Amino acid sequence: MNLDPKDRLDIEIKKLFEDERVNLYRYRSVENDGVTVFVQVDSEENKERVLTCLENFPEIKKRIVTVLSDSIPEEFSFAQVTIPVLDFRKDPRFRSERVRQLIFGEWCQILELGTTYSLVKDLNHGYVGFVNNNGLSFCDETSMKAICMHNRQLVQTRFALLESVEDINRSFWVSMGSTIYSDTCSDENKFFKTAGGEFEIVEGCYDDVQRDKTHLAKYIREFMGTPYLWGGSSVFGTDCSGLVGRLYNLLGVVIPRDANQQEKALEAINPEERVFGDLIYFPGHVGMYIGEDMMLHSNVYHGGVSVDRLFDPNTAYGKELKEKMTSVRRVRL
Repeated sequence: MNLDPKDRLDIEIKKLFEDERVNLYRYRSVENDGVTVFVQVDSEENKERVLTCLENFPEIKKRIVTVLSDSIPEEFSFAQVTIPVLDFRKDPRFRSERVRQLIFGEWCQILELGTTYSLVKDLNHGYVGFVNNNGLSFCDETSMKAICMHNRQLVQTRFALLESVEDINRSFWVSMGSTIYSDTCSDENKFFKTAGGEFEIVEGCYDDVQRDKTHLAKYIREFMGTPYLWGGSSVFGTDCSGLVGRLYNLLGVVIPRDANQQEKALEAINPEERVFGDLIYFPGHVGMYIGEDMMLHSNVYHGGVSVDRLFDPNTAYGKELKEKMTSVRRVRL
């Protein structure tokens, strides 16, 4: 079937951005004595991809390709999460679907600045979504880099109590895995800086120790019983992929956010060769193998983080899970 240039271009542009969770584009083409194309994207990398694609269309008389963040004032170009958890929304309103969460200390780039909600790109996983400005502390790139020059340390207790040095009303509990940039974690000095000012850790502990899979057992105990929360990834509430992603993040490893992204990216292994810490996949679901035929996962069936016997199931639910298993994958540290 012969398509006109505008239709062919529509198809090729969409192919570039198959996973719109981590790629944002806005595209319009107008045919008037040749094709004029307007494209907005979320990164310089995607801008180059679009420009390369457009080279295959000599019919285009004018190309306007821009990066959304280029129009953001420098002092609002980046932001750090300075509340316990921050929801990513599909649309800029409270009742919109929560697609994921960031937790205290994590960073995002501002793509569009809004009055209440801003469009941002998470710098950890590349996710794009709308977040409430009240959870962000804005800064320029230089200020962000200055904070990140300090050691990146993670909260190691289930919760930690933080207090703002400047604002007595900013006192709250953050979850395990929250990020603190500090060159010390001594009991004598628990002050650290963020884009939203200086904080003190009053209860709980953090460190920057490089960890291996043997430490997963400790983290798993802290997550047991955490409520199921669609899009969540903390001990306040978590979904299945948020759970395994946060557990590996505590080891200093970043894996893709969602289950199907993880399954596509990680190394497949023979299920018979499974070891502690391997990830087990199902349609739209993931769990972690913890030995003795058991799988840890956050699920709606139990209402939160629980353990089920999978490879030698003793319940109808376990048997159903085993029948639906699609693969076992390994995270290399």
